[in-house]
Amino acid sequence: MKINLIILFTLLTLLSCQSLTTNNKEIEISSTNSTNFQVSFDTLNVSINGYLRKVVLFQDNFYGMFETGRKNTSRRFKKMIVFSQNGDFVEDVFVPQEIQGMPHYDLIVQNDSLYVKESQFEEINLLLGKYVADFKLIETRNLKFYQDEHYDIYSTCNGEWGGTIYFKDKKTNESFEASSTCPVVINKIDGEYYVTNYMGHMMGFASVLKIKDPSKLEKSDLKFDRHEGSRFEKGVETLLDTMDFYILTSFVADKQLYHLYSDENATYIGQIENGKIKPIHKFDFIFHAHFNQHLDNGKQLLTCNFKDSEKSGILIIDGKKFQFYRQK
Repeated sequence: MKINLIILFTLLTLLSCQSLTTNNKEIEISSTNSTNFQVSFDTLNVSINGYLRKVVLFQDNFYGMFETGRKNTSRRFKKMIVFSQNGDFVEDVFVPQEIQGMPHYDLIVQNDSLYVKESQFEEINLLLGKYVADFKLIETRNLKFYQDEHYDIYSTCNGEWGGTIYFKDKKTNESFEASSTCPVVINKIDGEYYVTNYMGHMMGFASVLKIKDPSKLEKSDLKFDRHEGSRFEKGVETLLDTMDFYILTSFVADKQLYHLYSDENATYIGQIENGKIKPIHKFDFIFHAHFNQHLDNGKQLLTCNFKDSEKSGILIIDGKKFQFYRQK
């Protein structure tokens, strides 16, 4: 399916552009490419002044949040534009002052609604209803990070003060928590959960956690308003814990967990072995990406920017298929 979306050029996001130098102690560099990964491109024909910060698929259309710089202030102006999957303009969405002032935020689709959620020290969130074209300030509510048939999963990120991953049992309503700074994406293989974290403070920190049974974690009171992350590590296996390193996302293909990551020289797909990432595929171009949304059937939607051209686009990961939509 051809997607002619608007995407623009510049840096992708404040977080995803920090700390991209790898720690050689944690990475084993290999030039061998795996032929199992399929990479394809399509062209984005329309551009706009500004850069794409976030994008989600909502009500069969793409909702993209664009940001532009200002002359007399460091605050960026935000504008949301809606496009169909065929690239046709649908409408502008009014972005109120509360969102304009957010330095860190996420777009979250839940229960037929689109939310803007403040992603650090969550104080407010705003709702875009199904049949309206502007955001309304609502009472702060807990938005799910991920869910399956067993658990509603929530996350918090308080920057250098840590973060938390919460599991709420749908049948018993019991809740459990563990330290997790700061959750980027969660994957599930054979009933076990894999949480990928990244925190961009100072040199940057990345980790991958494995949780076999959430009911074995520390019990939780689900207090989302505290300003420090959980300190509990019971029931958690740390697969990777490193500095100076950014995992763009982690994804599942053929019941195997893979990691998309970049250093200053290249972008790779790798797997964790004995606490280190071993690259199994090296891309022919360098790009940086930011996870935005889980789609149906295990697909992922990311925004990305390309180092060689300083242009941006969208990346859809479907197993071992990488479909890029790149600005012309």
